[in-house]
Amino acid sequence: MKVALSDEIKKIDKTAIEKYGIPGVILMENAGRAVAEEIINEFSLVSKITIVCGRGNNGGDGYVLARHLYNKGYKIKVFVLGEKEGIGGDALINYKIINNLGIDIDEIISDEDLMRLKDSIIEYPIVIDSLFGTGLNKEVGGIPERVINIINEYSKHVIAVDIPSGIGGNDGRVYNVAVRADKTVTFALPKYGNLIYPGAEYNGNLVIKDIGIPNEVIENVELNHNLIDLELIENNLPSRRKDTHKGSYGRANIIAGSLGMAGAAVLTCKSALRTGVGLLRLYIGESLNYIVKSGIPEAVTVPLQEMRKGVIGINHIDKIIEDTKTADVLTIGPGCGSTAELSEIVKRILRDVDVPIVIDADGLNILSKNIEWLSEKKPKIVITPHLGEMERLTGIPIEEIKNNLVKVAKDFSQKWKVIVVLKGASTIITSPNKETFINVNGNPGMATAGSGDVLTGIITGLIAQGLEPLKAAVTGVYLHGLTGDKIASEKGEYGLLAGDIVEEIPYTIKEIVEGSISI
Repeated sequence: MKVALSDEIKKIDKTAIEKYGIPGVILMENAGRAVAEEIINEFSLVSKITIVCGRGNNGGDGYVLARHLYNKGYKIKVFVLGEKEGIGGDALINYKIINNLGIDIDEIISDEDLMRLKDSIIEYPIVIDSLFGTGLNKEVGGIPERVINIINEYSKHVIAVDIPSGIGGNDGRVYNVAVRADKTVTFALPKYGNLIYPGAEYNGNLVIKDIGIPNEVIENVELNHNLIDLELIENNLPSRRKDTHKGSYGRANIIAGSLGMAGAAVLTCKSALRTGVGLLRLYIGESLNYIVKSGIPEAVTVPLQEMRKGVIGINHIDKIIEDTKTADVLTIGPGCGSTAELSEIVKRILRDVDVPIVIDADGLNILSKNIEWLSEKKPKIVITPHLGEMERLTGIPIEEIKNNLVKVAKDFSQKWKVIVVLKGASTIITSPNKETFINVNGNPGMATAGSGDVLTGIITGLIAQGLEPLKAAVTGVYLHGLTGDKIASEKGEYGLLAGDIVEEIPYTIKEIVEGSISI
């Protein structure tokens, strides 16, 4: 499913209006009616509802909604933020209609008006937030801030129109304060602010409603942003034929693990194997070979002489590079430790290896100190940073990254020509060709040691089986999150382990292939 930025949804609306002759007032009518349908399905006719509107098109949706609910017998009070004389365009048409119907309408321009709003919400505790639309890009203060605080404090149930007021439609940023909705009804396509945290936390249950925009309008507007869903990834999973052998499903080489971090190597390798890779070779310090071999007997381990205990010596770089000539993917970093030896290995790999490379964890930490090495790279590269690693790679503070997740990831992808998997509550995947994906499955139980190693292994396994690296990243992130959600639905989020995800991967793949996914 496509995801729209604020300017893109405006372009879609404009095209529908100007090219196809659909009046804006009709789109507003359909939007307001769509929200009314949700309310009618959820609340009885005796419900008392407060509708808080702005003076723009988002407020216009609220005026339409007020009329439909009034006609169905609901008790309605409408509040307009600011002076009524400031209402214009299509919103004014619908404001005049509800005014002519005699619906109770108040302005909010003073402290006394705020008190009336508070009293109304106490008496009419179902609140519709129709204040600001998706184009908000400045801090909310003054009376608007106080309005939002009153809604949050005194309402029993809040439904937001298009996006909770106070959330940036393009970045999910909370502009000082935002309405906490129980449900958000958005139109045509989801917006980034509906999906990206922290804004996504304010949406409640997100519902996407059709408001009559022709499909070809959306198809003809260039949209490079995508929500990852089952439909998007189910055709990406490698098919299996009977006349095959282990070599048919790819060869993956992995450099992972160090003293005290051998578990990272085990998790990365096991998840790649559980995803379906045919042959897997792990490079590990010789002192750790017994530990990892007992954990993953299916992998071919290559125990290498150590210069320090648990650390692969740089005298083996030529062997690693030579072996990679027969591999389909090389992964480096999980649990390796940020050592001088690893630094030299990363440098040589970026310079001399031709197959796709996945870089995670300590590989990223090395890269952050030598970012210019990416200028010399030869293959396609997938990096999988969490926020802290992205801070080190870019020099941008974490809080600033959180407020600009998509932009930070896109800028890095395009500057250094790599695929970025920026991990978080909403994971962002960006590519040098400007294509961007957002993943919203997964759960807090997956915030556990080793979960990132599992994701790295899944992506590695998919690339090895022939998926183009961007498709592998998109598919791997969704598969990882879906598997975690399945486990959480059975065991709960507390105590969910990375190893649980590994063991569940093949069952998730099986259900996707068979079309029997139930979560």
